[in-house]
Amino acid sequence: MSLRQQFLATISVACLVGVASALAAGQTRAVAATPITGQFPIEDHISVLEPESTVCGFPVRIDLTGQGTFQIFFDKLGNPTGANVLEHSSGTLSANGIELRFSSSDNKFYDFGTNTLTEVGLVFRYSGPAVGVVLMDRGRLIWNIDNTGEMVGPPRFEAGPHPELHGDFGGLCAALTH
Repeated sequence: MSLRQQFLATISVACLVGVASALAAGQTRAVAATPITGQFPIEDHISVLEPESTVCGFPVRIDLTGQGTFQIFFDKLGNPTGANVLEHSSGTLSANGIELRFSSSDNKFYDFGTNTLTEVGLVFRYSGPAVGVVLMDRGRLIWNIDNTGEMVGPPRFEAGPHPELHGDFGGLCAALTH
């Protein structure tokens, strides 16, 4: 599972928890339009990160921690109309005894009416003291999503460099083999 898919799974769980909490609390129509907000911890340890491991031809590990916040928006009838999820995380990416820094500040806007996800910010950055930035995914992406929040197909819109989407891992693989 790619790092992007890992983040999406975390977001989906956070949104489901928020909606379930609201329903369990018995919100009435008078307050249904009030957004639900919350926070969630981010901690992940992936011993074989994909697609990086497959593309580089050796296991690439990532260990990250951080904090996420979310808001779920509702219409006047209490139906969810969208969500905003902001995640800040950092950690390490390693292989072959070489360790790189990982950082992310990713802001996602879900529109349940149009079934789209707009992703803005620093999706991820891998860097090291001797090599600088070796791979960075940043900018703006708009995706179609299905009813479970999973991205469907290629992005509808792309601005900024997104090398992972295009299979450009050469700098990362080289940095993890020197």
